[in-house]
This record gives sequence, structure tokens and C-alpha cells, in this order.
Amino acid sequence: MSTQVESRVAALEERVTRLEEHSEEKVIVLREVTAEEAKAEIVELFATGETLYYSDISERLRIDFDMVVDICRELQQEGSIGVDDHAA
Repeated sequence: MSTQVESRVAALEERVTRLEEHSEEKVIVLREVTAEEAKAEIVELFATGETLYYSDISERLRIDFDMVVDICRELQQEGSIGVDDHAA
């Protein structure tokens, strides 16, 4: 291998190592909750008044994302929560 290629490979290996050291993988252990329990927790979370995204809710409450979406849609249809059109 030429010196130039070896130098480039070494530089790339160094960059990969730095990226691996600085990457943050977030692992969320989901809780098993009934739909009723999840619904009550989601309503309580919305009572704080802050703008929340499905991913925020799922992460904070450690509830399955699809369940969060279904419950939020149900709550929206009931008029229990509102959707901020500017938050999208």
C-alpha cells in the first residue's frame, strides 16, 4: 500500500473511532400498561400545558409509540386534547 493510502485509511479509522465514542444511542425500555392506564397517563401529561409530540410522550411515559398515536387520536376526537397546527 502506498504511504498516501495508508495515511488516508488511518485518518478514516480515527474519524470512525471518534464518531463511535461520541454517538449516543438511546434505549428506552417500554412498560407494559393497559390502554386505559396509558390514556390516563397521557391526559395527565397534557395537563402540563406543554406542546408534546408522539415521540415525546412515548419516551417520557415509556409506552409503545403506536399505542400513543392511537390514544392521542382518540383523545383528540373526544375533544380532550387539541392539536397545534403550528407544531408540525
